[in-house]
Amino acid sequence: MEVSVDIVLGVSVAPSTVRMVLVEGESANGVTVEHDDFDVGAGTQTAPERVVSAILGTREGAREGGYQLSSTGVTWTNPAEATALRDALVSHKVENVMLVSAFLAAAALAQAVGGATRYDRTALLFVEPEAATLAVVNSDDGAITEIYRQPLSSDDASAVGEIAAMAAGAQRLESRPDGLFVVGSGGVNVAAIKPELDKASPLPVSAPEEPDMALARGAALASAHAPLFNSSTRAMAWAQDPGTGAVDPSLVSGGYAYIPPEAVDYNATSDIEPLAYSAVPDFTDSGYLPSGIQDAVDQPELVDSRLLDFSTGFQQRERKPMLVTGGVAALRCGSTASRAISSRMISLDPSKM
Repeated sequence: MEVSVDIVLGVSVAPSTVRMVLVEGESANGVTVEHDDFDVGAGTQTAPERVVSAILGTREGAREGGYQLSSTGVTWTNPAEATALRDALVSHKVENVMLVSAFLAAAALAQAVGGATRYDRTALLFVEPEAATLAVVNSDDGAITEIYRQPLSSDDASAVGEIAAMAAGAQRLESRPDGLFVVGSGGVNVAAIKPELDKASPLPVSAPEEPDMALARGAALASAHAPLFNSSTRAMAWAQDPGTGAVDPSLVSGGYAYIPPEAVDYNATSDIEPLAYSAVPDFTDSGYLPSGIQDAVDQPELVDSRLLDFSTGFQQRERKPMLVTGGVAALRCGSTASRAISSRMISLDPSKM
């Protein structure tokens, strides 16, 4: 009897480009099967419609090639894009797709890096054009024990200095990370700033080998471990306003982790079902700890880490994950199945379908 091979799909949606990566293994622990990208401005479809078309086309191509697309994860750099994509997924009745913020996609990738390098904890430096976030990710369960956010200067040289100062302070964080992993978003060139971070940080500094595909891989990893990430829908650091430290409710409602209604019970509160983005509880406090932030990170804003614990306190019901993409562990070589990809295999660019 022929046995299908599980693969997972990760998608990163940026203002001008959509990047997609397929990874072998239900848990995103295999080799890269294929990757591609396409310009958002090309064609007559909107960006969300093109992403939906690509997901549907990939599923069909996978079936024809003897593969089983077990999960799909999508991340974005602009929260407004997530809202539009969520609506498109609902409109086309596309199930088993999880939307995850760029920050949490980077955190999932950092957890994979920590596991591959046998770190207990990995410091994640997530750099966006206007702000940088320093967090510590536990390799065992993905829990984020500390998170600091620093607005960046509009001057490039000053911004690099601010990022380097955060890198230098990572070693002095209370959780004592073993290494520093740097991920860029929104066009940030990590390769250009990494030499400065190497000089500034006493910790070993690493970055994704394929930085353009990093967030797509992270989204897939988050979806591959969907029960872990879904249980932590209170993780709202990505929605934090870098100027005030306030969590913007409109960004939270855009969904850090959205699953179409058919896939999850939104009303679940006491049983083992995961919570949807709309089930984020109302907190009476702001979610921020008092001031007195460590000098190690140049006094950036501090988010209450209680909102960011990904660990679960109950047994999850067995079910298929709703997202997957390979991280560092998926970069191993030598899989027979991936070398025997069917000629009917997947075109990720919907314009090629």
